[in-house]
Amino acid sequence: MEALAKLITAMAALLGAIVWPVIFLTLVVLFRKELAAAIERLPGLFDRLRKMKVAGVEAELDALAEKSPDRGGVTADQARATAQLSIQARESGSSAMQAELDKLCLQYDTILRTMPAGALRTQEMNRILVKLRALGPSTSGRIDALKRAGSAGSRLAAVAMMQMEPELADLPWLLDRFSSEAPFVFYHAALALENAANAANGPDRGGVAEFARQALAIVEDHLKPDEATVAVLRALIEGGANA
Repeated sequence: MEALAKLITAMAALLGAIVWPVIFLTLVVLFRKELAAAIERLPGLFDRLRKMKVAGVEAELDALAEKSPDRGGVTADQARATAQLSIQARESGSSAMQAELDKLCLQYDTILRTMPAGALRTQEMNRILVKLRALGPSTSGRIDALKRAGSAGSRLAAVAMMQMEPELADLPWLLDRFSSEAPFVFYHAALALENAANAANGPDRGGVAEFARQALAIVEDHLKPDEATVAVLRALIEGGANA
């Protein structure tokens, strides 16, 4: 009886090994049109999912910009949003953040070209800067390319990354911003220098002060130097002298 039971078990296993592939192939043949149509729809489905992720990131950044002050350093809300986006990037990839970064760079370039200088343009630029800050750590792997880019928006993104990650600060490159960018960038380049000076693993404060001194000379050469930029740079110079 035991031998018969083993024989039956072996036959059942053999039949199972044969029957299930046959059933599978039969189903594939019977529903081949439906399967082909489903496979054709997969790229569109993936594209819709990607757009949903981008839209979600955009909504988060819009909400952040709405409650951020018109000017100033990194706020607690901005730091929290940055941390949340960094977690999202680690868990599900940074493609949505990269797409949003590219869009913001283009928006800045467009505003710079088309809007007249004034409070409204500065407000719109600041909204973009706040969003770029939040995206910074999730996209900072591109910082070298952004620094070299011909796009002013891309270079602003690099400045924002240096504000959020002071260890990325490139002091000579930041100094160049004061002579090659729109005045809006001066203040944010100064903040990047300030954050670098205050970072535990940042450059020597005396070295930062020297770059601040050169930057201040450029800023004060303008007809209407920005008072906030001047204040940040002077504080850095004084801090370097006392270091």
